[in-house]
Amino acid sequence: MTQSTERIGKFEIIESLGEGGMGEVFLARDTIIGREVAIKIVRKASLAPPDPQGRFFRESQAAGRLNHPNLVTIHEFGEKAGVLFQVMDYLAGDDLDTALGALPPGEALGVLAQVCDGLAYAHQRGIVHRNLKPSNIRMGRVAGRPAPKLLDCGMTRVQGTDPSSAAAHLATLGYTAPESLAAGKGDARADLFSVGVLLYQALTGRRPFDSDTPAGIAQRILQEEPPPLDLEQLNDISPAIQGIVLQALAKDPARRFNSAEAMAEALRAARDPAWTPDAAPIMAVELSKPFKAASQPRPDRPVRSPAYLAWISAVATLVVLGAGGGYWLRARRRPLRAAPAGSAPAATPAPLTVPSPMVPAPVASTPVPQPPSPQPPVPVPPAPAPAPPAQVPAPAQVPAPAPAATPKAGYASLDEAADALAKDPQGSLAVLERTFAADPGNERAAALRIVALYQLGRYPASSKAIKEARDAGHPLWPMALKNPPLRKILEQDAKDPHLPRRKAPVPTPPPAE
Repeated sequence: MTQSTERIGKFEIIESLGEGGMGEVFLARDTIIGREVAIKIVRKASLAPPDPQGRFFRESQAAGRLNHPNLVTIHEFGEKAGVLFQVMDYLAGDDLDTALGALPPGEALGVLAQVCDGLAYAHQRGIVHRNLKPSNIRMGRVAGRPAPKLLDCGMTRVQGTDPSSAAAHLATLGYTAPESLAAGKGDARADLFSVGVLLYQALTGRRPFDSDTPAGIAQRILQEEPPPLDLEQLNDISPAIQGIVLQALAKDPARRFNSAEAMAEALRAARDPAWTPDAAPIMAVELSKPFKAASQPRPDRPVRSPAYLAWISAVATLVVLGAGGGYWLRARRRPLRAAPAGSAPAATPAPLTVPSPMVPAPVASTPVPQPPSPQPPVPVPPAPAPAPPAQVPAPAQVPAPAPAATPKAGYASLDEAADALAKDPQGSLAVLERTFAADPGNERAAALRIVALYQLGRYPASSKAIKEARDAGHPLWPMALKNPPLRKILEQDAKDPHLPRRKAPVPTPPPAE
């Protein structure tokens, strides 16, 4: 698409600027105004189901309302001849991936503080980026100073819907928050985790959770802490940067910064080598405080007198004591009530435990039935000795031929199907389908079902099986970490760049109007 005669509506295509996970970006010219713009042609297959076109219009409309110096401006969007497109500012220059390692530490903190400024503006309007990484941050300059702009704000893409996506999203995976990786969900604090990865990379030259395989990256994000910074190499910024990094990369979202504004403020303050956090340390964040965007300033409230406040406090104390006393009396009476005849005693409720986000849940093991203990043999009286047979020569016996081996149509248990999966995936698939249909919570059956379909070359069915497993509560990468056969095919698929099913169709623009 390099010919100047090709058009999309009133926009004349000049040249291709690059291709990403969601589509291809072109440099174009608005033939009415005469200005240069960037046009992104979005693949429908890269958008989240069930209504990719409707979702594209809704998210483009929401992102088009954003107007901030650190967010790219969307001028127009629509569909022409079945092709979805967005028209936005053309930003000359490199993305943050090229400039990240070359920025001095103090300048890098200023750039990432501006990234937080753009996120704060979007978060206050209910929009989460969801896919923050260096290639989605374009570096520009205003009055000689770096001025980053965020791209693709609010656009939702499909991730983890088929095994081939493991390689396609290898770079994106390193910036994904643990809660998004484990459950496929995350609020604005997931964006702050991505900024934490960018911050660590800017200060060290490497990502905190890097690996050669997608499974290795996922395991480190879920379970490992980042290596500490070498503060001797960062003597031109505040030593408190170590605490800022740890807070941004906390596994628990409640332990991160409670807003993008707070993180931007800390990054700007840390540019001073003599700065130390005030009374409260960097890591002191209320764990029970839910995330919410910074609210608008409220008008001043009238000042209450001390007598009025003391009266309110006394009334509140009486209400709490009354409620507590009523609950205590009901708790005292409950054991005195006689239980109905023949009823079993009530079970004591188990204490509520909160699993750690750093350790994946253990795989539930299936109990193996024990064989019954052998019974002592019953004595049998000896039979009378038979009469000696007549001495007649017997004819020679010819052994019967052994029956030909036939492939097994099914297996009696999940263990048998797992053992035969490599040699007989078709036979194993039958019992795996039955087991998963009867018990969608069986994670092992869900994982082996994906493997069987993949080994048979049924890639669309394998993608559907991954979606059904995720809907049943089994996210792809945590399931792969606990089931080696699934992890093996994901890593094998990621290393093979020659599979024809990976090649996404390049959208063709509509004919000239």
